[in-house]
Amino acid sequence: MVPNPISTRDVMPIQARWQCDLRDDSLHWSDGVYDLFGLPRGIPVTRDAIVAMYLPECRDRLARLRATAIAECGSFTFEARIRRADGAIRWMRVTADVVTENGIARYLYGTKIDVTDEMASEAEQAA
Repeated sequence: MVPNPISTRDVMPIQARWQCDLRDDSLHWSDGVYDLFGLPRGIPVTRDAIVAMYLPECRDRLARLRATAIAECGSFTFEARIRRADGAIRWMRVTADVVTENGIARYLYGTKIDVTDEMASEAEQAA
């Protein structure tokens, strides 16, 4: 007998890795980040264009968390909503940490995980 297929709700979302060079704000992404944002894998991306894909309230929170992490050489995690290239709204969990060189923040790096199903489930339970 063949077991029932696993539903997508039973599988942990794939984490996507990212890095930002703070000297010039250049971004380096794994394929999963491109997929999350609905962009063709490997195309050049700019930080300004990507931040514009965050919904306004999330964009403001990202700016505050990022500035604090850079100033304090710290880290952060938060949930954000983005509008993908195809117009779909998705939730993602962003984690970020700082790499320092001689005590100065040089890189931010972390993961982005699609948590849209998780957030929808929580909203259903709260209703």
